[in-house]
Amino acid sequence: MNTAKLPGAIVIGAPKAGTTTLCDSLARHPDVYMYPKKETHFYNTYYHSRGMEWYLSLFKDAPSHQLIMEGTPDYAMSNCIERTIPRIHQHNPDTKLIFMVREPVERIESHYVQMLSNHREIVDQPTAFQKWPEIIDSSRYHQLMQVVLKYFSPKQVHVIFLDQYAQNKRVIHAEVAEFLGISNADTALDSMEFDEHSHKRENQGMDGVLLATLRKSRHYDKLNMLTPKPIIQLGKRFLRRKISVSSRLEDSVKQSLTKQLSNDWAQFKQQHRQSK
Repeated sequence: MNTAKLPGAIVIGAPKAGTTTLCDSLARHPDVYMYPKKETHFYNTYYHSRGMEWYLSLFKDAPSHQLIMEGTPDYAMSNCIERTIPRIHQHNPDTKLIFMVREPVERIESHYVQMLSNHREIVDQPTAFQKWPEIIDSSRYHQLMQVVLKYFSPKQVHVIFLDQYAQNKRVIHAEVAEFLGISNADTALDSMEFDEHSHKRENQGMDGVLLATLRKSRHYDKLNMLTPKPIIQLGKRFLRRKISVSSRLEDSVKQSLTKQLSNDWAQFKQQHRQSK
């Protein structure tokens, strides 16, 4: 077992850009050990409070022949990235990073609803954007990538566009496998395919009072780590309430954001997008 090995690759973001589907697919690859809960939140949340020994313990069950991975999209959020990327480089300078992106305004719409769920608070879009500027700023991919490239070489970073991923997952999976140095044989790629379930936040809802109280317990994280994923998903069905808000932006807001983010998006696509 890899009792003292760090991840050989990390999916760092972006939030609401398809990272859950990608990580679920990678977890099925015979050469990959994906942290079962996907997100560790070590470099953004638990870095000081839990330390490296705790982080390493998350991967203690990884077979020696498998590439260790985790996927925490908050690492690339605008309010985290200036801390997380230097920390990752300090402890794991040879790791590879995967950065998934989505059309900027579409990602903002989805991220808005997620923030309502995370904070158990219903606020309108203008208020949310003012209160949580990272909702918008986390779609400034070119700006965020500059932080990543200050610490990691371009050869260590692989970019995936969600629209291309949705159109042809097998092609993208083959490219990811080549980047990670794992098998891209047909049998390995076949293993990555599965029937997807909706990950829309509107269907997941907001924590009810009981679940919100449980999350505040000092034992919650340990319990969450030990509980099988299907049991967690079943519990959330009963302990969360539906969010009755629309993620859809008003046309005027959408036009304003599109204009505001257009230069950054164009620069990012020019540097990183490839025809499929």
